[in-house]
Amino acid sequence: MSYLQPVLGLIVFLGFVFAISRDRSAVSAKRIAVGLAMQLAIAFFLLRVPFVANGLLSLNAVVSALQSVTDRASRYMFGYVAGGPAPFEVVAPDNSFIIAFQVLPLILVVTVLSAMLFHFGVLSFIVEWLGKGLRRTFGLSGALGLGAASTIFFGTIEAPLIIKPYLNRLSRGELLALVLCSMATIAGTVIILYASVLEQTLPGSLSHLLTASIISVPAALTLAHVFQPTQPSDLDVMQIPRSDKTWIEVLLDAVDDAVRMIISIAAIIVVLFAFIYLLDDMLALIHADLNLGLIFSQLLRPVMWLVGFDWTNVALAGELMGTKVVLNEFVAYLALADVTEFSDKQIIVIAYSMCGFANIASCGIIIAGLVVIMPERRKEVVDVTFTALLLGNVATLMTGCVVSLIL
Repeated sequence: MSYLQPVLGLIVFLGFVFAISRDRSAVSAKRIAVGLAMQLAIAFFLLRVPFVANGLLSLNAVVSALQSVTDRASRYMFGYVAGGPAPFEVVAPDNSFIIAFQVLPLILVVTVLSAMLFHFGVLSFIVEWLGKGLRRTFGLSGALGLGAASTIFFGTIEAPLIIKPYLNRLSRGELLALVLCSMATIAGTVIILYASVLEQTLPGSLSHLLTASIISVPAALTLAHVFQPTQPSDLDVMQIPRSDKTWIEVLLDAVDDAVRMIISIAAIIVVLFAFIYLLDDMLALIHADLNLGLIFSQLLRPVMWLVGFDWTNVALAGELMGTKVVLNEFVAYLALADVTEFSDKQIIVIAYSMCGFANIASCGIIIAGLVVIMPERRKEVVDVTFTALLLGNVATLMTGCVVSLIL
């Protein structure tokens, strides 16, 4: 990869968002410079400072431990379909891996663990600390700073709910920034799932995915400012409201939430794959070799070249990025796990570029959740969400550019 490519990529991506800005005259060059500097500084600190990088790599032991105990529990419950000893001779062991029983149960354990850490104040302390840092650096309101920091650990709906009492008082620009941050990151409840899928292809996958989410927050806040410059409101909330539930109530609620999430993920994967196969079959009627993967691989070739990929691999990178946008990042990471054409650096860059919830399915989830809270701002929520879909992918692509420069 040439270092000039990602530099040009950062310029082009920022230039594109500036070109479609709602108020170009109000865009602050200082805010853009601060955002880029933060991305580069965080990436360098987390990836190139030895003791920090090694510390993050040690987090992958957490993935192994959680995966191990989840596998043992799943085998106890589901037997051989979850990877336990089969009561018959397995003639095709490569075909015995079942996502529903050997991957998705991890969400149960991680969701409950996250809920308990939040209940006992561990995650809330980290989020509040990060929120204060974002507030000082970007001049955000307390509510937006707290909400933006929450997106590193919580999902597209859970993060906004952290500041639920203040949501309706956010300006349009602040609402965009919050939704955009949630689109440009992935939640702690699935980050370990994705890391377990990628571990063989991308050693140290947990540390990389966590780093990607952290780097993408400044990118998202920068793009939100460029697209919709706004003055921070006076919402100075800096603490997450504490729950009066007991730990056992928190545990039971988390199990309930995790079961619904697993069912939702499984259903979404089945439906999306069915529609993709249907569209591919329809496209094949036009030409035998025509499919969605081919279309995205060609359309996104120049985009992935700007991120830093060699021209020989831009088509494959574009196909993966297209899969991430149209389907979701989980399906894209499953596909990446089988890729052998990329170099080690290219695998890292594409993993960072796809590390975000900015996909079509997420739009439906966000709109449904926020409209319930703010029914009088329905049209605004819809407009902001689809804007965040576009800008969220630009943000993660900028993160890919930054990683191309740092590594």
